Amino acid sequence: MLTEDQVRDYVEHGFVTVPNLMPESVLAPVEAYLLRNQDVTWSHKNDDPLREAHYRHREVWDACTFPPLLDCVEALLGPNLVLLYAHILNKRPGGLRVAWHQDGPYWGRVEPKIAVTAWVALDDSTPENGCMRVIPGSHSGHRDLGQRPVAEPDLIQSQPFELPAEVFDPSRAVDLSMRRGDVSFHDSYLVHGSEPNRSDRRRAALTIRYVPPSTRITHTSDRRQFLVRGEAPENGNVYFEFGA
Repeated sequence: MLTEDQVRDYVEHGFVTVPNLMPESVLAPVEAYLLRNQDVTWSHKNDDPLREAHYRHREVWDACTFPPLLDCVEALLGPNLVLLYAHILNKRPGGLRVAWHQDGPYWGRVEPKIAVTAWVALDDSTPENGCMRVIPGSHSGHRDLGQRPVAEPDLIQSQPFELPAEVFDPSRAVDLSMRRGDVSFHDSYLVHGSEPNRSDRRRAALTIRYVPPSTRITHTSDRRQFLVRGEAPENGNVYFEFGA
């Protein structure tokens, strides 16, 4: 569970990092899954085995629902939690940047777009291998700052969305250096990105997105959401069971 000071930091700055939250007993199976699937080729994101692997793969599901992790998310979102998305990011040596962006505006099927992302470090993450960078306080007011598609590919997309330089101050960026097992939590409107991996070391992470069940989630055939803690109101949301 987060301390009161950590919750205040999150509310003020839009992010907070918890050292050594995820034990090796949880990380090692996710690592093994990554190694088994990192070279799979795919043409559509729905065929990417590193995206939404928690639907059917127990090792990833267990990491996404690890009780101490959910305790931290509960401190930020309340006692009722929905697992919305998960994605293993594998930034190998030479791996591309991630464009400056906000998460929330990507998510057309949820409203409101207020969520918590847990960024679980599978490797030590430093400026040299392209750690995440954030603009503290940029989540304030939960404003969509107007990211737009650009032609330059990044780590996640061939045509990513990127925020125009005039809507934030990159000189205020903070590098989130982390150790394997650390977890950073960030608000869905926090401006963040990362530089390319200029080292000879991998930088991998499991990113997990959570929302409260009061969020309205439009059902689509290729996406699933899971009530992982507490209760849900009758608001039309559809929830799935692991492996179904």
